[in-house]
Order: sequence, then structure tokens, then C-alpha cells
Amino acid sequence: MQITSHIAQVVRKALDWPVERTAQIEAALTVPPNPALGDVAFPCFQLAKELRSAPGVIAKNLAARIVRDPIILSARAEGPYLNLFLDRANVAEQVLGEIRDHPEGFGRRDLGGGRTLVLDFSAPNIAKPFHFGHLRSTNLGADLARIFTFEGWRVIRKNYIGDWGTQFGFVIWAWQQWGDEAALEARAIDYLVELYIRANRDSEQDPGVREQARSLFLRLEQGDPEIVRLWERFRSLSLEGFHRTYDRLGIEFDSYDGESSLNAKVQPVIARFLKAGVARESLGAIVVDVSDVIGREIAPCMLQKSDGASTYAARDCAEAIDRWERYQFGANVYVVSRQEDHFAQVFAALGKLAVAEQWPVNWPALCENVSFGYVRGMSTRKGEAVWLEAVLDEARDRAARYREERSAGNTRGLPAVPPAELATISEAVGQAALLYFDVSSRRLTDVTFDWDTVLQFEGNTGPYLQYTHARMHGLFRKAVDAGVATTAAAGDLALLVADEEWALVQKLRGFGPAVQRGAEQREPFEVAHYLHDLASVFNAFYNRHVVLDEADPARSRARLELVGRARTALATGLGLLGIRPLEYM
Repeated sequence: MQITSHIAQVVRKALDWPVERTAQIEAALTVPPNPALGDVAFPCFQLAKELRSAPGVIAKNLAARIVRDPIILSARAEGPYLNLFLDRANVAEQVLGEIRDHPEGFGRRDLGGGRTLVLDFSAPNIAKPFHFGHLRSTNLGADLARIFTFEGWRVIRKNYIGDWGTQFGFVIWAWQQWGDEAALEARAIDYLVELYIRANRDSEQDPGVREQARSLFLRLEQGDPEIVRLWERFRSLSLEGFHRTYDRLGIEFDSYDGESSLNAKVQPVIARFLKAGVARESLGAIVVDVSDVIGREIAPCMLQKSDGASTYAARDCAEAIDRWERYQFGANVYVVSRQEDHFAQVFAALGKLAVAEQWPVNWPALCENVSFGYVRGMSTRKGEAVWLEAVLDEARDRAARYREERSAGNTRGLPAVPPAELATISEAVGQAALLYFDVSSRRLTDVTFDWDTVLQFEGNTGPYLQYTHARMHGLFRKAVDAGVATTAAAGDLALLVADEEWALVQKLRGFGPAVQRGAEQREPFEVAHYLHDLASVFNAFYNRHVVLDEADPARSRARLELVGRARTALATGLGLLGIRPLEYM
């Protein structure tokens, strides 16, 4: 039984609302700040206008109409709130039982229903730095992919690599001038970036370099075998480097099709816009008017420049059409920072084309840009971007040093770490610090990175969550050593009567809604925020109560089961964020 859904159904029936409004009620349910006020609260402010009554009166009327059942013991109005008191033992059995019986899918709502969702994220450019700034799109997209998958979507992870453009003319020109085979094989991405930077610097002194670079890119577009061979090699070596970084982050993609895959498709799509009467010529360019679709004044969507070159908008239109033909998706999501107008233009242009060609595709409704803020505080003294691979290395090394410093005194009871696992744990802790930092604020928030903060084992950090998981796991090691039963359903949950125990049960009840909010709002922060709260509630329980008490084995078994279910929830949530739950720290 989904306890929260059940409570929402009871309130809905008291309101005499249709089933379709259950989700509205469920989204409004909260936990009172003081347990004495109840276990669940429903605010009645939002009903005042609809029911033409004061919120306090609505709350009193609802309290009188709530039907008691095995979950809800009583209802009481407190000002504008309807407060419900639950049967704690029954709720604990329901909540912990669901986690016990469905450890990999508890709380799942199946929002996707098996439909296909194409998720475009990361998208680094070949021959340009794969720097720390790329972590935001990469991590946010990977987290959303896991969350959407958890909620029943069939997710296609697409990495739209920037593998085409005039930068290749500069790289190829520089290679012809100074190419070093050994350097290319040893550090392909770094070396290609160095070539690109060097060529750009020379072009500032000698305009002829820029013309030669353009000529080389034109030869690439025309299929010159020698130039194509170099481009294919540079692309292949760069992808190998990207794969190494993605492997360290535990991220996989279903497609690495880049801009180059659209070379033969862009002009036919532009021709379709013209033939359908959707696009028009303007000062030699080809544009689509989209203000009428978007509902505000906005520049036309330019598909082709006056010099005949196609635009990013045209390529995005062609790529989106190709996606639809491949996947017939139920949602098409782009994780790209602050390009709202660009994507609004593209989606609107596609919508007008669909109407003109009588497609059964509502492009503006199916497509979405998930934007995000900037990360400050991660650059060199010269203001240059820092390579993501270098950041991962530094995170690992700092985590190792921090762990050594904390282990020196071991005054906090850190469990001994098997020596063979130290390197693996340092890598995992360093990654957790980076990945959790990225989602510890809402995605549209600009954030400032600070090493000393993100690596702390206390507070709102990834290592704190891993430390809490290791603490939970340590209790089970101690239980085995003490001969306490650790099998499923070993405890009498009616013994869980302390406020801290009930607070932990209540927090576990919120796992499913938190993941659902993360999916609906495209906001992994919802999961991260929930996990931090869960860890804090668990540690408050742990610091107040003895879990393994030789004098009270029955209560020990019940508490151990509570800890086990909390461990499952924490591990599952960490997995959704790409963070490895650790058994030792």
C-alpha cells in the first residue's frame, strides 16, 4: 500500500472530489512541524475560493467527514489545517514491508508507462576542452535519466557530440604545421585543444591562417579523402578520451551521433519548411516566424544565413525530426544551459511545420529544454577552465588525504577500511563530493564551488551521505558478530514507539513522492534534499537510541529492521544520483 496515496484518497472522498484530483491532494500533504499536531497535514487555503468558505471552516468540516480506517486513527482541525493521526504500528509495517518486499522499486509510480523519452545531455565539443563546466549538463542529465527510468520511462540517452564546424579547419591546419604523432596518441584531447588554441592565436596575427582553416573545413565538407581521414581519426581519439571520463562517472549513452550525422539532412529539412509555406526569405536568409506560436514577441527562427550557411536551429530541427522518425518519443528533453529562446524558436518552428504537413506530432508539447545555472570558483589563476578529468583526479586525491586525517585519531568510530579498498573508496568519495554538490541546489541556481565544503563528512555533502550509509552497514556487521538475527521481517515493529523511530518511518514514507517530484520538476535536487533529510533523521535516531541492546533483543531486532529499510532507501537514492553507497569510509 502507498500510504500517502491512501491518505490522499481518504481526503478526496471527504471532499467528494473525482478520482482525477487525487494527485492534487497528494501533492499538498505535509508533515506537521510538531508531532503533537498530528502525523499528516492537509492545508485548506487552496480550497477557500473554490468552496467559498474560510480555510478553518473547511478544515473542521473535513475533520468531521474523515472515515477512520486501519491507517487513519483520527482527524482534527488546527486552524486552516486538517491534521490526521495515524496508526503508527500499522504504518510502520506497511512502509517497511513495501521496502522489504520491493527493495529495487518501492515508491515507484510508473509515470512513464513504458513510453520513450529521449534525453540529450553532456554534448562536449571535439577539439575543445571537456572542462568542469560540462559536469553540470552531464551529471544533471545522467541523474534525470536514472530518475525517469525509475519512474517507468524508456530512456534513450543521447550525447549530441559537437564533431563538426570550423574549429576542425583550425585543428587540421595546425596538425599540418606541427603535428606530433606521439603527443596525439598519448593525450589526444589535450593535444587537439592545444593545436586549436595555437592555430587561433596565430590567426589573430595572420588573417591568412583563418582563410586556410576555412578552406580546409570546406574540403572536409566536400569529402576530401585526406581531410576526412584526419577528421575521423581526431573524432575517434577524442571519443576514447570522453569515454574514459564517462566511465569514471558511471555514465553511459545509447547514442553518440554528432552534428556530422546531419550533413545530408539539413538542406532537405530547410526545403520542407519552404515547400510547406512555413519559412520565408528575409534579406537573403530563410526564417520562420514563431511569435504567434510562442505567444510573445521573439525574433524569427533563422534556418539559413544570407551566405547560404545553415544555422544551429536548422540542424536542431533536422536532428529532432530524425529522433521522431527513430523513436516516436513521448518526450524529447534537452539538458542545455540558458538557451530558452533558441529552443522555444526550434520547437515552435517544428510545430508550424507539423501543422502544415499534417503530422500527428505536437512538437511544443513533446519537447522541453531543461536549463541550469553556472558553477563559479573552478578555474585556474589565469581564468582558464579546468579539465574535468583533472578535477576528478584532484577529488580522489583530496578525499584520500581527508580520510587519512580523520582516521589518524579515529575519535568518531570510523570503521577500519580494508587496505585493498582504500583507492576505490577514495575515488568513490571524491566523485560523490562532486556529483552531490552539483545537485545540492536547485538546477537554475548559480553555485560557487569550494573544495573544503564539498568533501566534509558532515553537513549537506555527498561524503556525509556515504558516511551515513557506512554507519548503517556497520550496525549489521556488529549484529552478525553479536549473533542478532538480520533476516527480513525479523522484528516486531510494534516496538518502534519512540519519536525518533517514528520520524524515520515518516521520512521513509516520503521516498516515492521525492523521486516523483524529481521527475515531474526535472529536478534531481528533490532527491538530494530528501536523502540529506533522511540521513539527518537517521543520525538523530542513532545518536539517541541504542540499536543493538543485549538486554532487549526483541527491540534490537525491530530497530535493526528499521535501519535496514533506511539503508535500502538511502542506497537506492544515492544510486539515482550516480553515487556509490559505501560499506566502509
